[in-house]
Amino acid sequence: MLPARSGIALKEWAVTVTALERGDQILLLRKGGIREDGRHFRIDHEGFFLYPTFYHEAAALLKPESRPLFDSAMREEDDGVVTLRLWAEVAGVIEITEAHSVEALDPFHIFTGDFASKRAHWKPRHPLNVLLLRCYKLQQPQALPVMPEYSGCKSWVDLIEEYPIGVASPVLTDREFGRKAAQIQEALSAATRTA
Repeated sequence: MLPARSGIALKEWAVTVTALERGDQILLLRKGGIREDGRHFRIDHEGFFLYPTFYHEAAALLKPESRPLFDSAMREEDDGVVTLRLWAEVAGVIEITEAHSVEALDPFHIFTGDFASKRAHWKPRHPLNVLLLRCYKLQQPQALPVMPEYSGCKSWVDLIEEYPIGVASPVLTDREFGRKAAQIQEALSAATRTA
């Protein structure tokens, strides 16, 4: 059961939030922002709003078939307001350090293989966190003002107040989500066996 309200959000590129909202992917690849506490990403919360950002986004970082998502996401950009449309719950976390594991994830995300590899190799002493997210679409999205406290290259945002989650529908059925999660696990296992 989802909580009634929350004041926690995870910042993620708007195009990725759109892909999660459509069910095109169920994972995030995270190393963390430059201004993270401790200088690396930590999973501080099991459930959170997804806070769409536009900073550093570029269509060239997406696979060609995913580039229309970029245009769709960019139409929502507004410097003064951010709209929370998704609630996410962490269904699993996989830490990977090997290039073959990053390559095995290629069918399961919207990014180019080159971008995924660069993300994995940034801060090479820290593993790449693969978050499997169960996402829920809010029936009543929450539009909130962009505050100076929300800016900067950091992952977690403590919102200035708690916002209602209200009625929310799973983006994927239990069966669909379970199938996608199993495919990711199998791809990673196969890559390890053949490495």
